[in-house]
Amino acid sequence: MIRPSLTISPDFSSNVFTTADDPRSDTSVSIVPTITAAITEPGANFALYGEARIRRYATYSTQDDEQFRLDAGGSTELPSGFVLSAGIGWADTTAARGTVANDLSVGDPLKMRELRSRISLRKSFNRLYASIGLSAARSTYEDVELDDGFVIDQSFRNSRRSGGTLTLGYEVSPLLALETRATYDVYRYSDARPLFSRDAEAYSIGVGLRYQITQLLTAEFNAGIRQHKFDNPLFAKIKGVALFGRLRWYPTPLISVRADLAQSTSTSTLDQVSAVTITDFTLGADYEFRRNILITAETALAFEDYGQIGLQAKRLSLTGRVEWKVNRWLRAGGYATFNSRFGSGSGPIRDYSAAQTGVRMTFAL
Repeated sequence: MIRPSLTISPDFSSNVFTTADDPRSDTSVSIVPTITAAITEPGANFALYGEARIRRYATYSTQDDEQFRLDAGGSTELPSGFVLSAGIGWADTTAARGTVANDLSVGDPLKMRELRSRISLRKSFNRLYASIGLSAARSTYEDVELDDGFVIDQSFRNSRRSGGTLTLGYEVSPLLALETRATYDVYRYSDARPLFSRDAEAYSIGVGLRYQITQLLTAEFNAGIRQHKFDNPLFAKIKGVALFGRLRWYPTPLISVRADLAQSTSTSTLDQVSAVTITDFTLGADYEFRRNILITAETALAFEDYGQIGLQAKRLSLTGRVEWKVNRWLRAGGYATFNSRFGSGSGPIRDYSAAQTGVRMTFAL
């Protein structure tokens, strides 16, 4: 099955550069062609997804950008009850301003390219199950040029990451499973400055459960410890509680509620930051009105912990979306989002507020 689509989206942003003072607004238009291909056979499946996103601004043309994404993955059943899954992806994206990925409020868009791969193997032994996964990623960042021609170097963020995950579980009953999960990752950066080397090893280990409380309510939670240790003795190790959570609730046939808790480690545009630990909590709900109108409300809160400089910040996002399925080949809708970062104090991590709104028109075959 192959399904192409084309989305046209005019948008408005109240604070294009996510500045704390003197926000500058602008409108833009995005054109997004996509293609999805899928093959499903007994015991095996394969999916391919490709996307291009071309965005043009009305006033601040220096912020025009193009983004591309390609993902492929699948799984197959092997003899003796093994299940093999694998995937590969490539992306050429623009890091959103006002996030950990891009704290710059000046200059051209910050471009990032990433190549990633993964493979995993799972086996069940009656009530016991085990899985092992390996992953690798390579990321490169472009330097940012300012209006006066000055260049902000971002090559220190270019990196290679490889790691693995081991999961062991026991199904106490058809509704309850106990699980332990361990991860190990190696980070290698291309920064030529020995005093700023961010090469590190990281691990986490946690225990938790998956519980189908009712047929309409399922929950998953895992807690443990984590550590991010740098080879460079000038950078203090980052350690703390490792958390993961997931909840799905279907109170009525037309309403679904979801909650997710996750943690990740990233770099910052500030070269004095060793690493950033991000704890994300997302709560959302969908309401299917008359079977062809989907109304979505979502709130997300991110806690950002900037290693080495001792700063913390919070980022709040409130989003509402409406999508109308006019027919099998046409969808229309709109959205409104409010983003705010706060609590960072007077350091280099700035507070700001911004609102975005827009409409969507998607033609799909």
